[in-house]
Amino acid sequence: MKKLRKILEILKLKWLRETTLTILLIAIIIAIFVGINIGVNAWDPQDIDLTKEKLYTLTDESKTEVSKIPDTDKIKIYLFDVEENTSIVDLTKQYARVNENIEVSVVSTSERLDLVSKYEVAKNSNSILIVCGDKHKLLTYYDLFTYDYNTGNSIDITEQRLTNSIIAVSSIGEATPIYILTGHGEYTKETQLMSMNTYLELENYVLKSLDLLVSEKIPDDCSTLIISTPNKDFTEVEAEKIKEYINRGGNILWMNDTLIAQEDFPNINKILDMYGVAIEKDGIVIEQDPSKMVMQTPDLILPIIENSTLVGDLAQEGTVMLLDTGKLKFVDSDKLSELGVVKTDILTTGEKSFYRRDLSIPNAAPVEGEEIGKQVVGALLEKTIEEEKISKLVIYANNLFATDQQIPIGQQIISAVYFYNNLDLVLNSVAYVSEKEDAITVRKNVETTYYTATETQDKVIKAIIFGLPVLIVLVGIVVWQLRRRKK
Repeated sequence: MKKLRKILEILKLKWLRETTLTILLIAIIIAIFVGINIGVNAWDPQDIDLTKEKLYTLTDESKTEVSKIPDTDKIKIYLFDVEENTSIVDLTKQYARVNENIEVSVVSTSERLDLVSKYEVAKNSNSILIVCGDKHKLLTYYDLFTYDYNTGNSIDITEQRLTNSIIAVSSIGEATPIYILTGHGEYTKETQLMSMNTYLELENYVLKSLDLLVSEKIPDDCSTLIISTPNKDFTEVEAEKIKEYINRGGNILWMNDTLIAQEDFPNINKILDMYGVAIEKDGIVIEQDPSKMVMQTPDLILPIIENSTLVGDLAQEGTVMLLDTGKLKFVDSDKLSELGVVKTDILTTGEKSFYRRDLSIPNAAPVEGEEIGKQVVGALLEKTIEEEKISKLVIYANNLFATDQQIPIGQQIISAVYFYNNLDLVLNSVAYVSEKEDAITVRKNVETTYYTATETQDKVIKAIIFGLPVLIVLVGIVVWQLRRRKK
């Protein structure tokens, strides 16, 4: 009994009561915090994207395309060996909010050995598996980025990869086949056009090389034939195969750089004659208007983007850059009409520009005999073959704008295709001639630049990271000692 009284007396002590209440209050706060977190995780709300460019939010283009997938398609997305609360998981779950027939699961390779075995998923690879019926796409971490070796920038293409992979496995997602001509010293998808090829894949195209001396004809599934700066003439056999392709309504994207060696290509000319156009490629356009050139360099031209169906929003909002461009020459309007061709200008130069054939002239001012005035450097030509059958030719007197050619700008080196809206222009051109207008859009790229600090900057950064916390602790100790002495 005496022991019990002693315990009760201890409980009456003020400090113990206050300590007990404090511990109880902390426990309640912790319980509330844990409860809120459990509730929020169960609710799984969408994160708020506060970035100016909405980098972590699906674009309207992705939402529109994914919403078209029918209810009969049940799509499952598995994210292997990734942390639950990461941006990639959040972005992927946004697809499920757009289309309720998409299911997203975060799993480990160890717990889903059935999927690992069936789809050859590498362990601990942070892979993304997208499955719909008997179709599937497997993306690795490295598929979500492309790299600009000139600038050192890593470019995040996660949304493009995910959207196009989801569409590809669905019933609406057959990849569009396009072909690029080879055999005449052209630029290829393995060399100068690597970046273009990467982004065409992101737009759900399959770019195939085509040698017309090997292939019997241009395949029937060819939605677009790309001709990219041939350095020698086609044979008569090849020219006939291309003419046959045109006469059955085939479409062509033709990009041609200046070839200073003034060679005549009669078989190539026969093909272009069908559209009433020729490529002047024995010189370059020189710009005189400072507002239409880059860094006061007269052969780095910012052409005027004409308002046509093909370029879409680029006409109002975009800029492209051409390097050492040639120009296009057309037959008169009566002859175009006779050929059944309707011409629409895409890119033109300024009124003060001129065409120079003799590149040994050192100054950037026109000399006697050089033609001054607006030059057409890009055009759309639509040729009526017969009723309801039209062959489209999009042609540029420049090809470098679509390549990985390195362009030095100040202390930076940038690939030509990444200047301004160059990439969008070539992708929009392919989309138009392949009659895939829904794909015409300005794409969202997220670039990560790897930064290396100098030795001095490195010391400053380390001082801030390690020195500042120590300083704060020392100040706290000093203040505590001063207050203690005052008591």
